[in-house]
Amino acid sequence: MCPMAGTRGKTSKRNHQEFCMDKTVVNKPLCFHCGDTCSSEVLISFDEKNFCCTGCKMVYQILNKSELCDYYSFNEVSGVKVDSNRDSDKFAFLDNPAIAARFITFANQQQTALKFYLPQIHCSSCLWLLENLHKLNPAIYFSSVNFPAKEVTVHFDQFRLSVRELAELLASVGYEPHITLDSTNDSVKEHSMLSRKALIKIGIAGFCFANIMMLSFPEYLGLETLARDGLDPRMFRILNLLLSLPVLFYSGTEFFVNSWYGFKQKMLNIDAPISLALVVAFLRSIYEIGTGTGAGYLDSMTGIIFFMLLGRAFQTKTFADLKFNRDYKAYFPIAVCKLNENKEESYLPVTEVSIDDSIRIRNNEVIPVDGILIQGKAEIDYSFVTGENETTTVKIGEIVYAGGKQTNGVIDLLVVKPFSQSNFTRLWNNEAFKKEEKNGYTFTGIISNYFAAGVLLIAFGAFIYWMKVNPANAWDAMTAVLIVACPCALLLTTTFTQGFLLNIFSRYGLYLKNGSIMQTIPFINHIVFDKTGTLTYPNISTVKYEGTPLSTGDEFVFASMFAQSLHPLSKSITHSLRVKGKALENIKEVAGGGIEAWENDTHYKLGSADFVGKQGVVKTGSEVWVSVNDKVLGKYEVANLLREHVDDMINRIPCDVSVLSGDNNRSEHYLAEQFHRNVQYRFNQSPENKLEYIASLRDKNATVMMVGDGLNDAGALSKSNIGLAVVDNTVQFSPASDAIMLAEKLPLLLQYIRAAKQSKRLITLTFIISLVYNFFGIYFSVTAQMSPLVAAILMPLSTLSIVLTTLTGSWLIEKNCFKDVHKPIAQ
Repeated sequence: MCPMAGTRGKTSKRNHQEFCMDKTVVNKPLCFHCGDTCSSEVLISFDEKNFCCTGCKMVYQILNKSELCDYYSFNEVSGVKVDSNRDSDKFAFLDNPAIAARFITFANQQQTALKFYLPQIHCSSCLWLLENLHKLNPAIYFSSVNFPAKEVTVHFDQFRLSVRELAELLASVGYEPHITLDSTNDSVKEHSMLSRKALIKIGIAGFCFANIMMLSFPEYLGLETLARDGLDPRMFRILNLLLSLPVLFYSGTEFFVNSWYGFKQKMLNIDAPISLALVVAFLRSIYEIGTGTGAGYLDSMTGIIFFMLLGRAFQTKTFADLKFNRDYKAYFPIAVCKLNENKEESYLPVTEVSIDDSIRIRNNEVIPVDGILIQGKAEIDYSFVTGENETTTVKIGEIVYAGGKQTNGVIDLLVVKPFSQSNFTRLWNNEAFKKEEKNGYTFTGIISNYFAAGVLLIAFGAFIYWMKVNPANAWDAMTAVLIVACPCALLLTTTFTQGFLLNIFSRYGLYLKNGSIMQTIPFINHIVFDKTGTLTYPNISTVKYEGTPLSTGDEFVFASMFAQSLHPLSKSITHSLRVKGKALENIKEVAGGGIEAWENDTHYKLGSADFVGKQGVVKTGSEVWVSVNDKVLGKYEVANLLREHVDDMINRIPCDVSVLSGDNNRSEHYLAEQFHRNVQYRFNQSPENKLEYIASLRDKNATVMMVGDGLNDAGALSKSNIGLAVVDNTVQFSPASDAIMLAEKLPLLLQYIRAAKQSKRLITLTFIISLVYNFFGIYFSVTAQMSPLVAAILMPLSTLSIVLTTLTGSWLIEKNCFKDVHKPIAQ
């Protein structure tokens, strides 16, 4: 036994205490591996430790055998829960060389390297274990972890360990690779190249800026020392000019590109005056250096580019590994199990499946194609596609549509439409459902138009004035205004404020696609919520019995009847009952009515009100009536359960609220009881209906935020001003959106809105500060008193003030808006 494991088992963490109503203390053992509470019914003990399931015990045994129990010493809860019922053939598709090659980053005769995405990575224990994989299997040479990206790269001997076996090894210790159709290294490499290119630009700009500043010190302090030592100032000026070339023509290219795109769209964006200032500064510097009249403004020019790039990199760093524009490929498996005439299994890429192929879908697998059910019991969950909360029972010979998830064992399908022509793909590729670029409200965009026009007027005004008074100062004054009045302070204001706030939002479970989304939030006046899976828990229902109390014997029989039914309502009731039934022999299901059974000479019925003999009942929700010997005793009511604290959030939101649902209106009464305000409800909404409703609101000049979670919400998300996708984790597939929110953080939506409004005030404040600096800069420029020394002081002082102000302001916003939130998400 590992010594560290024994020590850890003695800590107080392993026993959870709860105080009951009578103030007695009840000890609930916690799983030694994952930290979950162990049920007394399934408590597993091994090596003097408690485990919640055989999966967790199995992981401990593997680590214990390999002397890797130090894994448990780094954090209180280190382990990742493992599905002990995982299909042994789940990774069989990796035996296909073409599929496995998608994950290989390097290969030769000696070793192979591959990269897997592991969403379970969350702490230092994960890092330690994954970098010690070689102790679990000697065929592994070494491994490294990219913690922010949650990726592991493994170098191994391909002749002793296959890609499939490596994936199964990772899954056996709780780190199952997340593999979907878009899991290719091409996108990873492209993203990596983009990140590397941005870092290179920042590095070059920073290096050249620092050296130009150093070489410019003699200019700031006077040239007498240089002349006395026999040095020629032109040498330093030419060196500065050479150093500025890669900064302007490589690092600063994005400012010119963005300006050009703005001109093509007949829009003057914030990069336009910055580009003009850079060009003017560079040309004037060449003129001064060439004529020997000065050193120019190369230090200011390179400083502008460096700080701009640094601010933008800071803003985007938090979301480098999130996908806001996922397509349908992220939802589907990378391969499918194909059956030949002898029912033998083989795996091929899902894109190669053809009509009339027979495929096998296992429990909890997503169905990638439309097909006819030829074998098995199909219970399909279409909630992601249609919004319907209840599963659909499909009979032999009926069509199963792509996008659903099989929830009841193994089924075989005969393909009638290939992947590219499936109903799911057709719906996804609908033009109305594609994400469109939205022209939101951006404070920076509005101000930049006026700011740029104002700067140009002042510059040309100064030129005209000095042409009349002293023509020798005309060009100096005009170019100095364009350089010093550069809106870099304004851009830094928005960039750093948004960067700080985006980082704060991410810590509390909201990930915005970009900073401009934050500038649109304060203008939202109508929020539309999807019901199923967004406001309510996706797989949790409340069950309440109303009527004559059931005897122990009757309750046992009804529990047995519910357990033998495949109806979704029966499943929900079965999960809620504390009584476990048995297999009944005399039982019959009546299509469209319910179930009846005979036990101990007693006739039991459950189903609709008409089926059990209850007449004249007005149906108010999902309900199942029960009777004994034709005497109606009562009914079980099944309802969706609202997420915790969502009702309070809805009641306090200071704008109009609508709720859309693909379900029927049975839950309207329940929702109306929870929401004590005016809410517009719309039920039986197809994806097209949701899109049309959002469009109608926008036609009435409403600024709309749509909050949804599935493909059935994709059109509405794309049509709204802000589309907010709610997910249980950032790995979960979500349609294209402007923002991604963790479902458990939905009650914080009001706090996010408040923080966005306060960030707008912070941007206004810092903009005023930048205007003060610009006022002094313009004064010196217009009066032809601007010198390199004054420019060198104003530029960094302005930048430092902006950064400190935004940092302090962002900290105050977090304290004010999230003061009651005690547990931000660890980064």
